[in-house]
Amino acid sequence: MPFEFKLNDILGELGITKNKLAVEAKVRPATIGDICEGKTKRIELETIEKILYVLNNLSPTKRYTIDDIILYNLDIED
Repeated sequence: MPFEFKLNDILGELGITKNKLAVEAKVRPATIGDICEGKTKRIELETIEKILYVLNNLSPTKRYTIDDIILYNLDIED
């Protein structure tokens, strides 16, 4: 799949856990885990919006966008 998920890297930058993000964003912990591990096959836009809202509230300087979470790379093979 040509998608690369960078959410785990962002959580490391911010020093927060997957569980904290899940609680703050009101998203199932398994959903956050699947995104972080690149196992997800489908993400609701509402979920992305909730995640970005929390990340941007927790970040003192950087503004995160969907491009920071999901990368589309044609060079990645299935």
